[in-house]
Amino acid sequence: MTGNGNNWKIGDGEQWSFLNGNWEDAADSELVPPDGFDLEYIAVRNDAVYADFSASFRFKFRAAGGCARLLFRMQDTRRFYALDIPINGQQARSRHFWAGLVVVDGGPLQRYLNFALVPGLCPRIDHWYDARVEATGSRLRAWINDIPVADVEDSTFASGRLGLTALVNPYEENCHFSSLQVEGTEEEATPWPGLQKPEPHWITPCPEPEPETYQSYASLIKSNSGDVTLYLSFGNPNSCETRRGAYIRSTDAGRTWGKQEPATLQQGLGAPFVRLDGTWVCVFPNHPIHKESLLYCYESADEGRNWTGPAPLKIEGGWPAEWRPVGGWRPVRMHDGAIVLPILSGLVDEPKSPSLVPFHAAITLRSEDDGHTWSAPVLCDRQHLKPGEPVTTEMGGGLVHAARYFEVAIAEADDDVLIGIGRPERDPYMWNIRSNDGGRTWEPGALGHFPGYCPALTRTASGAIVATTRFPHFAARLSRDGGRTWEPPVIVDYCGWANQQAVEIEPDVVLVTYMGEITHPGKADSRIARIRVTDDGLVLDHGAG
Repeated sequence: MTGNGNNWKIGDGEQWSFLNGNWEDAADSELVPPDGFDLEYIAVRNDAVYADFSASFRFKFRAAGGCARLLFRMQDTRRFYALDIPINGQQARSRHFWAGLVVVDGGPLQRYLNFALVPGLCPRIDHWYDARVEATGSRLRAWINDIPVADVEDSTFASGRLGLTALVNPYEENCHFSSLQVEGTEEEATPWPGLQKPEPHWITPCPEPEPETYQSYASLIKSNSGDVTLYLSFGNPNSCETRRGAYIRSTDAGRTWGKQEPATLQQGLGAPFVRLDGTWVCVFPNHPIHKESLLYCYESADEGRNWTGPAPLKIEGGWPAEWRPVGGWRPVRMHDGAIVLPILSGLVDEPKSPSLVPFHAAITLRSEDDGHTWSAPVLCDRQHLKPGEPVTTEMGGGLVHAARYFEVAIAEADDDVLIGIGRPERDPYMWNIRSNDGGRTWEPGALGHFPGYCPALTRTASGAIVATTRFPHFAARLSRDGGRTWEPPVIVDYCGWANQQAVEIEPDVVLVTYMGEITHPGKADSRIARIRVTDDGLVLDHGAG
């Protein structure tokens, strides 16, 4: 039988398989999933198998968080292709639209075959878009509003079923679909295993939920022994309420975790690093007592059980009065032992603007004595107005021609070469920064390779660099050439918030902690993933050591 182009309908649902609730027909050929917090809502036509086909449909987002998908050549719940169209709040505010083709080959990580900016489209709520997918042999193509978004070759699956997925996080209003039409020659239907809810593929370091609260912002510190400690806060991440903190420790590289113990530093770990003698140091901004410094630190000689401080950070020349530090990002210890510390900063007298992001610059400090004293602050991005024109010596003057980005994650790509990625304020791509002298000076920033927010950047023992970011979904990317080029992202998890930190826990294994669904209080939301760099790309590695 050949598809005739008629709109597919749910009808009585007998020809469909559903995950997390039945879909319904609505007016104007709409295919409507249930709303809710189950994250992944799938409808698969179980009576028709296609190899080569053309499918068209319409979709609309109903919240600035989640994703619309067309599934095709589907074998089961964890083996399929998908046209993936994600949306999140920052992306919608910045008005850039992205889409890509995903292959899921049985494992928990989902690999993008491509992920691309769709020019000329703005992500809007309650607005209908047109999409089309064509599969001919190994050639897979996709369009949105007749704009090409993918043209790739892949032969993982030759045929299979078609379906739709609505992902929603952290909201509950699922996207809607309409006018799904399929043209192609049906093949003999193979046995269909049905849809099964995937098992969690992450580690839950704190499985004990607490009623009416959330597991939220977490941070990591790796001791010189190799043990790792997670600081986890309990409280609404959207609120400025006082949160209770706890330490949870792992002695087997993050595979298993111990019981909660009271955090002796309730404000978290800030920007943490470990001295060569094993002392923990955590840097914070804006202590109410030490206002003359603006940056201060606590120290622990017994892995966080007892602390000394706060003590003002010893900075050459002091912290510039025109700048206000907002927070620290993870420091980097370089091959020569020096430590480079990025600080989120903004101008004190910055005019108020409607921007949702009040801070917009990155400053680094460098220490050559194991973090006891620090260099004068350096703005990570200063541009000469004209060739040969000196950059203003005043820190604030350098901002005139600086890009606006923040939350800068840095890594040592080569000896004395630092690279960084910064969260954009309004741009579709993250910003790239580079220092060729160990963080003493920085080249002008440039728009980078991919989108993302809340980044972590980790160099591994083989020299690979792993970037983890919020968007698309919670994704990881791999560079094997010092950040010059990047492989397409893999989806680690669907969570839309995903504030996170990462460390190399074993050679070529990155341990990353991130926020999960955070849709319902009283759930164990904090998650851990161990991501290994292999010759074939990034894989999960949660097995025994």
